[in-house]
Amino acid sequence: MGEALEYDALVQNYWKFLHTNWPIIDRVKHHRTEIAAVNDIDSIKTFVLNRLGAIPVFFFLTVIFGTRAYSCPYRNVEKGVMLLYVLVKGVSLSDMAQYIPKTSFHTAHKEFYMYNPAALNRLPTTMLSEMLSTLKSRHLAAERNPDPFKNVTLNLDGHDSRVIYVNADKASMYSYKLKKSGFRVQVCTDMNNMVLFVSAPAPCKDYNDGTMLLRMGILNKIHKLDCVALDGGYNLFIGKLLDSADELQYENFCYPIRKMRGIALTEEEKAYNEIFGSFRSRIEGYFGEMQSTFTKFSHTVVNKVAEKETFGVQYKLACLLMNIKRFVAHRNIPTEQHHTLWLQDGFDYPSKTEHETMYTLPNIKVKLSQSQDLLATRKAFFDMSISLQTGAADDDMALGDDDRANEVKAVTESIRLYRRVVG
Repeated sequence: MGEALEYDALVQNYWKFLHTNWPIIDRVKHHRTEIAAVNDIDSIKTFVLNRLGAIPVFFFLTVIFGTRAYSCPYRNVEKGVMLLYVLVKGVSLSDMAQYIPKTSFHTAHKEFYMYNPAALNRLPTTMLSEMLSTLKSRHLAAERNPDPFKNVTLNLDGHDSRVIYVNADKASMYSYKLKKSGFRVQVCTDMNNMVLFVSAPAPCKDYNDGTMLLRMGILNKIHKLDCVALDGGYNLFIGKLLDSADELQYENFCYPIRKMRGIALTEEEKAYNEIFGSFRSRIEGYFGEMQSTFTKFSHTVVNKVAEKETFGVQYKLACLLMNIKRFVAHRNIPTEQHHTLWLQDGFDYPSKTEHETMYTLPNIKVKLSQSQDLLATRKAFFDMSISLQTGAADDDMALGDDDRANEVKAVTESIRLYRRVVG
């Protein structure tokens, strides 16, 4: 119950985007007035929807991407969806030429990632640290850990991605895991596999896990009551890390027992390491889910990178969207109609006039009053129609011309009101 309350508080404080209208974006004026069509945009939208779900895409389009208008005569919403498609499908910028001209997509890609790269990097960094986890929720989740690891609140591990980097030293980028050139990032998750922070990418060969642990500023990212689970590759670097620590101690890190030369592990130590290895495997499970959702970061896709910083932002965005997808499922957050507007044919960010039309809706009192008016009008209409049908002959004999004219006028008015209310 306490853990659920923590998550409810997170939703209340950091998930206000769920109830936010689509942002107003005035379209950039081009040399052509007509909006161009993206080839097979429905298939692109469907693929992105199946990989991420409606709410993560809505979040990206309204909070991350939807801050300004972008060049090229295509709908801004569709440009944002195509940027997500590159991440989840793992295609190159050149591959997108089958949907829109290569120069057009390259322009949209560059405008998004390079317009203000520092601000774009800070946004997912902050959201990862705030939106999904609290110190209390981490400790409550850790109670489900196996003994003797109920003190562990975080996992940290490195993840390698295949990369071709412009003008890079290929030897420095060699990954022994991938047997190819690549970048390595350090990823920290809580016990629910929510990513809390990601290091900057670095060439694989020159930066092993321990070296990156020292360089990533982890002392400023975890609380003194947290405990981070690490694999054996970090052991020799923890002492050096703690030399510059004010609050963290050895008890803030958990790692397997290292075999000393000439001294065999005891049965208790072997059992400890075996349980620890099984327990630590959950972060490997996260990496597997990450790669199946974002094919760009799988071991089968080679990323052609012009800027190392762009790769880092893309990786953080992928982690953030994965977090949102998992949190939506974990908390059973319902998908509302406005979360799915991006799926509609021809939908784009509204202009000011369109925005007012979309969101000028009656309040509850007005809606209830309208319902009662409709019921009363409908009842009067049908009652009068029945009366006319059953007593038409008698009425023709009894009514004078003026009375008949008044009744016809009343029926006509009822029909007019009925049609106005319902249509």
